[in-house]
Amino acid sequence: MSDTARTAEGKRAEIAARIAQEFGLSDPAGLPDEDRARVEAATAAALEAEAVPPASPELRRLIAEYRALKELRADEGNARLAEEGEVFAPEDDA
Repeated sequence: MSDTARTAEGKRAEIAARIAQEFGLSDPAGLPDEDRARVEAATAAALEAEAVPPASPELRRLIAEYRALKELRADEGNARLAEEGEVFAPEDDA
């Protein structure tokens, strides 16, 4: 796995590429604006959906990895704040 794919942003790019592929399109970066917007909208919807699983097992795996990376980043941020003596609670993030 590349360093880029280890970040949430890199994983999101992988998800967008997979969605573009499922739409029969090429790399999202090289798509016309209309197709790129369609892929971005589908990517955002897939990442926000809790109860609606994507059709392909590959996409489900990528989304699970993305969510794990996002959670890891949040956990690392909380650990850093705790080390600095910050008092925090998830309710404070609102």
